[in-house]
This record gives sequence, C-alpha cells and structure tokens, in this order.
Amino acid sequence: MSNARDELHMTDPFVKRLWAYFQERFPIMGYGVLIISYYSSNQFLSHALNRPGEPMHYSGRSLAGGVILLCIFFHLRVFDEHKDYADDCKHYPHRVLQQGLITLRQLKWLSAAAIATELILAICLGFPVLSAVLIALAFSLLMLKEFFAGEWLKRHFLLYAVSHMLIMPLLALIVYSISTRRFPWHAPGWFWVYAFVGFFVTFNWEISRKIRAPGDEVQGVGSYSRMWGVYGAAYAVLLVRVIDTLMVALVGWHLGVSPWFYGALTALYLVCLIGFLDFRFRTSTRTAKRMEIYAGIYIIAFDLTLAVEIARLNGLELFI
Repeated sequence: MSNARDELHMTDPFVKRLWAYFQERFPIMGYGVLIISYYSSNQFLSHALNRPGEPMHYSGRSLAGGVILLCIFFHLRVFDEHKDYADDCKHYPHRVLQQGLITLRQLKWLSAAAIATELILAICLGFPVLSAVLIALAFSLLMLKEFFAGEWLKRHFLLYAVSHMLIMPLLALIVYSISTRRFPWHAPGWFWVYAFVGFFVTFNWEISRKIRAPGDEVQGVGSYSRMWGVYGAAYAVLLVRVIDTLMVALVGWHLGVSPWFYGALTALYLVCLIGFLDFRFRTSTRTAKRMEIYAGIYIIAFDLTLAVEIARLNGLELFI
C-alpha cells in the first residue's frame, strides 16, 4: 500500500486517489465481511426471537440493510477524519488525506451521499426502519460534535471511547427493525443483550488496537497501554472477552443451542488467549499488532458462530 500511495499525485484520476484512501482507511472487503457476519447474526436472532421455529432467510431487505450499514460505517469514518484531522496531520502526515491527495471537502460530499442513501433506503423499508436509522444518525452527529464536551472527554480517554462505542447497539436495532418491520424500542430483552455484545466486542477491538509495545508509544496519541500499562491493557482485553462471551452464552442458553456452540466460543477464546500469551512473553511491535488482528477476526467469527447455530436450529432458506 505504501508504494502505491507514494506513487500517487494530484494529477492522478480522482477515482485512483479515492481508492488509495479506501485501501488505507476504509477497506471495502474487510467491511463487507464484517457486515455480512454482523448482519447475519442480528437478523437471525431477530427472526428466532420473534418467529421461533421459522427458517432463517436472506431477502432484498437484507441486501438493503447491508448497504445501510456500509454507508453508516463510511459516514462514521468521515466524521472521525474531520474530528481528528489536525492531530492526524501532526502524527500521521504520510496518509492519503493528510498529503492532500483526497480532501476533507471531497469526503464531506461523499459522506453526504452515504447519509442520503441511508435515508432513502430506510424510507423504502418502512417507518420503523427510518426511525431506527434516524436514531443512529442523530447519535453519530453527537459523536461528530463529541457530545459538546470534546475537551473534557479527551481528558478522560476511557469515557471517550465508551461513549463512541455505544453506536453499536443502535446499529443492531436497525437490523432488528429491517428484519421484523417493528420499531427498535419493541426489541425483546434478549435482543438487547446481544446488541450490547456488539458493544463489548467492538470495545475489545478498540483496546487491542491501541496497545503499544514499549518504545512504540507516540507522544500526544492516546493508548490503553499508556493508561493501564503494557500488560494491564492486554489483561483488560481478556476481561472484556470474558464479559461478551458470557453474554452470548446466555443468549445461546435462551435459544437452546447445542454443546458445539459453547465449544466454538471456548475455542475462539483460546485462540485469542494464545495471541495474548504471545504478546505477554514475546512483547514486540509485531505481537502487539497481532492483538489487533486477533480482535478483528474474533468479531467476525463471534457473529458467524451465532448465525450458523441459529440457522442449524431453524433451517436456512438462502434467499426469498
């Protein structure tokens, strides 16, 4: 990627420069896999809780919902670029945006198009979906404004992260409304439990990606290893994984899942534990980066595990 970026010039076509930005800051393939797994687990759970015993399926509504989530993730990325632009220019001047190959104004228009797409699709899918999308959009705007307490939140690094991760349950509720045609506030309690599993697994990834090996800390850039210590932050990752694993195990118990489901959850945890032990006893830039990679894989595998088990219990009709 760095070579491709170094070869870019302002005279290159906009599409080429935009693609370089996407590769660097919003990899479409990675987000696509994330959305498929996240959407599947939340959609199947919605169906299982509201229409138990009926086969799971994908439909045109599923596709529209996936596009809505992709647009939301993109406009959240652009919001972050605007919030963090000055700091990123100082600490990451090599990035495509910071080099001026793509501008904030161009990203602003693209995010406006993404938000318009979200709203148009939500209107087409019905008022319950529109209400769920509007709630998430309103929360994202508060995130953009840093809840009108930006300086205070920046002095409280953990609270800053937690406040922004709360967007995840709202995204789950969008899937619920698309899947059931019901308003988000009608979601049953067990769905809310899983919606907050999304919060914890994302928080897990947030901690993992901001753990630095000694000597890798960047002055002026916050990290959990600086706040809690190198290994304190790594232990926090394991603790959060215990919480989200227990929460999804409870959801599985309510659904009557098979023993293999709990075995799969245990295996996922053990894989992440291996990553932790690798970092703990061979601390380096490389093993710190692996903590982030394991956390990303964990999010996708976690959701897919539940989706597969619900489909196994109820059957699956691929597309109707």
